[in-house]
Amino acid sequence: MNLKDLKNRHIKYDWKTVFVGVQENHFNKDVISDYAVELMEIGDESGFVSKLAWGVSSEDLEEVMLEIKTNYFPQLDEESTILVEENRKLRFVCLSKIKEKYKEDNELLNKIAEFYGNHHYPEDMVSFVNYIPQEVPTTKEDMVNRLDKFLKMESVRCS
Repeated sequence: MNLKDLKNRHIKYDWKTVFVGVQENHFNKDVISDYAVELMEIGDESGFVSKLAWGVSSEDLEEVMLEIKTNYFPQLDEESTILVEENRKLRFVCLSKIKEKYKEDNELLNKIAEFYGNHHYPEDMVSFVNYIPQEVPTTKEDMVNRLDKFLKMESVRCS
């Protein structure tokens, strides 16, 4: 996923989004530089942003992430509601992309289950994860419908 995926869905983003996205593996580290370049294009000439625009090495990533947090939102801890909402936006985009890419129900549900396992098992996704026993008899179609309903609700939250 990259910043263009957020733009295409008209989802606003900032350093908090980038930070959470890299931290939670929604983005790779190159998104940091991409965002820094965007900021420079609109007039941000700070030394930190200029440095990031040149790229971030894997060895420096941890230090850069700490600097981003310190420079742009030092008062927020990892559990803050604001950062949780940033993660939610990113999850919405990822799940939407999966839904667009995989048209066959089995493949779609398998990819959703993979995402679920790779992102800390979010409780609000349980109703459409195919390997979790459901409270009522459920078909693949039911799960896909629940996913669609979930994505509609999340799109409203992210707007």
